[in-house]
Amino acid sequence: MAMVHNDELIKLAEIYNEKGKKEMYALLSEQYGIKNPTCVFRRMCSKPALAYDKELDRFLTDGHTKAKPEDVFMSMDELCTSKKPVHRTPTAAAYEQNRSDAMEKMIRELIGDRLLELSRYVTLDSVSKTMHVDESSLKNDGYQVMIY
Repeated sequence: MAMVHNDELIKLAEIYNEKGKKEMYALLSEQYGIKNPTCVFRRMCSKPALAYDKELDRFLTDGHTKAKPEDVFMSMDELCTSKKPVHRTPTAAAYEQNRSDAMEKMIRELIGDRLLELSRYVTLDSVSKTMHVDESSLKNDGYQVMIY
């Protein structure tokens, strides 16, 4: 395992900024034989000369300052190019759909149970704009009536 010197950290920071963390980790594994590249990344983050910005997820090496406005927004070319569609296996999609359907069913049942419980004690008359509450039944069943 080779030692990564401080002057090489700047090159690694540039690779991180341009190609990403995975590419930098792959380089550390192949070129330096480092099995745990996270330690090198932490060392890079602690160096004031590299100035790692968590919000931008990039190193602000010499000559690089905060992101320029033109770097923040996507260009028309980037907006118009289509991305590769993500292919999901049918079983995973079916599992997620079944899980979502089960959750919806459970929510409907819980809401239905609550409404059924309320309908035992409360009736609404929309024509006369009145609400009838059976206070004695509520108290007999252990509820407290609070009007505010």
